[in-house]
Amino acid sequence: MEKLMVQATVSKEQAAGNVHRHRKNFIMRWNRLFGESEVLVSMELLYLPYWCYDYQYQSAEINKKISGKIAVETWKQHTAILPDNAQVLPLADGLSLLKASGSPDPEYARKQLYWEAFGREKKRKSIQIEMTDTNLLYVPYWIIYVEGKKVDIVVVDAMTGKIDLGMKEAVMHAIMASKE
Repeated sequence: MEKLMVQATVSKEQAAGNVHRHRKNFIMRWNRLFGESEVLVSMELLYLPYWCYDYQYQSAEINKKISGKIAVETWKQHTAILPDNAQVLPLADGLSLLKASGSPDPEYARKQLYWEAFGREKKRKSIQIEMTDTNLLYVPYWIIYVEGKKVDIVVVDAMTGKIDLGMKEAVMHAIMASKE
């Protein structure tokens, strides 16, 4: 099994700016009126592990096989179909890698791909999905630590710059496991 990575395209400054704009929304401003304000304490770039599967699918309506990649996060099984233009590279040295959990499950990835890609299609019985390869893919996230009444983290996708609230729990599990 090969270890791969996706390179971060969002700078530290861009990630901090996105968090600052997110924290300035109406609800956060309301909370600051009645509570303690939050301060950005620290931030780091961490790489979260995903099981990455190469796949091919074919259906009665498509004459040729279509190939792609689907990634399943190792802690909470969040899935993502990688775009064709995603640059998957060999793993570089010196990165802050988080620990992977469990082992690859190609059948889970196949089911997720099936429902995500073909959930609305009527002739689903003719769809054949084949998982051809499995790798460990490290995806970059900016982890931003904020402090107010309590310390909290904000997870920013280092490829898109979007705040990813759904990944917070997976990142916390991975950080805690990596510290052991």
